[in-house]
Amino acid sequence: MSWLRHLRFSGVAGQATRRLASIVLGGLALALFFGGLVGRQLELAHGGDPTRANWLFVGGIVLSLLAVVAAGSLRRPWGLTLGWVVLGLTALSTIWLTPMAIVAVLFGALWLLALVQGPSMEQMTRDWIAEHGDVHPDDRDPHPTERTDREDTT
Repeated sequence: MSWLRHLRFSGVAGQATRRLASIVLGGLALALFFGGLVGRQLELAHGGDPTRANWLFVGGIVLSLLAVVAAGSLRRPWGLTLGWVVLGLTALSTIWLTPMAIVAVLFGALWLLALVQGPSMEQMTRDWIAEHGDVHPDDRDPHPTERTDREDTT
């Protein structure tokens, strides 16, 4: 259970963690928007209340925008907390639209993975820099790689 020590609920995470977490929140934003759209159409298709259908759609849009704001605020001390809140609200949305449970579980697992693997990636980067110095691998290799060849031709 050593991975639990990486779970953070607030504060500014490292660069790799922020990148992974923002990708998760961006994907969640899309899923929430389309979830709201599907919820609206399902309500209308089954002869439901048009007002309730519109509220489902507005709720999906609001949650989607909140996920985008959370992704953009990961450099702030409250960014991770907002990400957890968005995931909690996504789980809570299963009260009104049951299939959102699938979205909550999938993106919750991806969120946990981002928070656990991000610090591991950052530590691996620090170890490599300590061993090799802050030099790109292509600059150390006497044999040019594809990246180096492209740079030479431009």
